This record gives sequence, structure tokens and C-alpha cells, in this order.
Amino acid sequence: MTRGRDPYSYAQVRLPERDLAELVLELAAPLLADLGASPPIDAARRTLDLVITFWNANVLASKLWERPRLKDLNELKKRMRGRNASREDAITFDLLASRWRKHAAEPRLVESWVYEPDESGTPRLTCTMRLPEGVKEWRPPPLESRIAIGGRWLDDVRIALGANQLLSFPVSRHRGEVGPDGTATIYAPMPAALQLFAEGVLPRLRSNDAVEVMVHGRQLGPMVLAEMHCSSSSPHYNDLAVLVFKPRSTNHE
Repeated sequence: MTRGRDPYSYAQVRLPERDLAELVLELAAPLLADLGASPPIDAARRTLDLVITFWNANVLASKLWERPRLKDLNELKKRMRGRNASREDAITFDLLASRWRKHAAEPRLVESWVYEPDESGTPRLTCTMRLPEGVKEWRPPPLESRIAIGGRWLDDVRIALGANQLLSFPVSRHRGEVGPDGTATIYAPMPAALQLFAEGVLPRLRSNDAVEVMVHGRQLGPMVLAEMHCSSSSPHYNDLAVLVFKPRSTNHE
């Protein structure tokens, strides 16, 4: 079990698939365009240095984190939009702030970067990344260890505890079995099951409503929820829900 925003644990994030350097260049695009078609490489580097400083300051200040680090962003804003800032700096800051909105969920910091011509003479940006302190990369568990109901992986279910706290359960807390007749029995922590009911993912009990079910990599197709009860075999049986799914055709027989 993991709790979000716990000062004694790490926040876990899934890294975006797009290359970090590509995203930085996307943010910097209008500023680089203002330099002309073939700007001096030093001028482009100065622009990228500003954009990367802006990028890192915003990642550190992100609301994704339990304790956003606002110092760098506040200092940059004071320099570019403060009383002594030039009009050009203020326009640049506002432009970057507007373009940053599409990257607001970005967790990666630019640790180091190089902007050099490649073999063809075309300047290329390469970046190395790191994550903020207290943040670790989340990698999805192997498919064969996961269970999904209605397209939701059970280990991805997040239960709000209030005050920006989230509760989730790892794959080790979920178990599934498929019988010879295609009946699937899924054992899941009760809070996760209730969350899926609250979201409308779990269908009504013994109804015609069907959902896709996947158990340890095996796609079972449309299933109806035939039974739900607490597990008497669990030491704290009220905490474990047993969900019994049957193929929709079997339910109608």
C-alpha cells in the first residue's frame, strides 16, 4: 500500500514518452524563431539556457509535489517581471508561462544539456534528466501480474483521503483466478472496489451491465458481476472484497 504525499515516502510518477529535448525545443520555438533562420549558435544557446531555467523552475514549483519548491520560479519572475525588468523580458516570461500550461504535468528536470551541430552541421539539443528530490519513476508492473476491470488497472486506482492525500494498492494486494467455466474471481482491497463502484466502473450486481475483465494478462471479454462479498480467509476480512464475474452469456442461462 502506498500513500501519496507522505513525507516518509517517495512520490511516484510515470515519465512522459516524448523526448525531453524535443519538449524543451517545443517550448522555446517562438523565441528561437525570433533569432532568424540560421541564428549564431551562441545566441541560440543563450535562449535555450533561459528556457531551460524556466522549465526547471516550473517543474520544481509544480503542484504535483507535496512541497513545491517556489524559490527558483519566484526569483526568475522577479527578474523578468519585477519593477526593474524590461518590457521585452516581461513579454518573454508571459509567453513562456502561457506555453508552459501544456507541460504542467511534466515531472522531469533538465540535469545537463548540450546544443551542438551534428554530423550534417544541424544544431541538435540533447538533454539528460533527473527527477526532483523525493520523486521516483513509476514503471508499470508486468502485464501478467496485473488485473483490470472496465479498463482500469486495480493498482492504478487512487482513493482520495482528503487534504491532497491519495491511497493506492500495489499489484501484490490483488489476486485473480479463472475457473474452467470462465468464471473470474478477483480479490481486491475493499477501498479499491468501493472506489470503482463510486466511479461507475463496476457494474451493478447481477445486472445485464457488462465490463471487460483482464486477469494476469488474459483478456476475458464482457463479464457481469455475479457476486460480491468479504473474504473470510483474510486476517482482516472486512478489508478484502471478493468479486465474482461470469461471462455475460453464462449469466443469462
